[in-house]
Amino acid sequence: MRAFGEIWESNVFQKWLMAISGLLLVGFLLGHLSGNLLVFMGPDAINEYAHGLRTMLHGTAIWIVRFGLLGTFVLHITSAMKLSRRNREARPSRYNTVEHRASTLASRSMLYSGLLLLTYAVYHLAHFTWGVVHSEFYPKASPTGPESNGAEYIPDVYSMVVSSFQVHAISVAYVLAMIMVGLHLNHAIASAFQTLGVRNQRFVPVIRMVGPLLGILVAAGFSSVPLAILAGIVK
Repeated sequence: MRAFGEIWESNVFQKWLMAISGLLLVGFLLGHLSGNLLVFMGPDAINEYAHGLRTMLHGTAIWIVRFGLLGTFVLHITSAMKLSRRNREARPSRYNTVEHRASTLASRSMLYSGLLLLTYAVYHLAHFTWGVVHSEFYPKASPTGPESNGAEYIPDVYSMVVSSFQVHAISVAYVLAMIMVGLHLNHAIASAFQTLGVRNQRFVPVIRMVGPLLGILVAAGFSSVPLAILAGIVK
């Protein structure tokens, strides 16, 4: 147990943990984005998609995903905080002037942007999943059949999304959060692959391009939903 504890607390293992959990979160983001974009196909598409997620494996699949996602998020944040604290403690003294020659604003603010995104993620879940905030927009059930008796009910997720993003403050907060996600991915992708030992000179230039491109794709894709609603394209 002591040997495992030493391995777990080592910087190398914590970096691997942060890299792998980060890539898993990227996979979730892409899957979540594909579901969100169904709003452009109309109410039936996104409502049936949401209903399918809730009823898969008799409702257990979504809880497995939720707990897995929560665990991944916790591992990612805690490993980042440990490494950041250790980096600060390793400095012999504070410098009056710090020159950031090889780093970017995105790389220097990874921990802070991650904590801000965690805060927004809790708010986002409270809004769209739990219905704790903005409960007036929480989906009302609508029958799938022409008759209500014995019909299967599907939450009207489409109406919730449209009504919510018609509020400018909600849309602005969402778009800003997605821009922050994009900036986070800009540095995180290359850093994760470097941590995992992908250093082949043929792949390194490609990986360095993937981060910014993926960041733009994710930020633009998620932001397109509230922007389309505000523009009246989706209503």
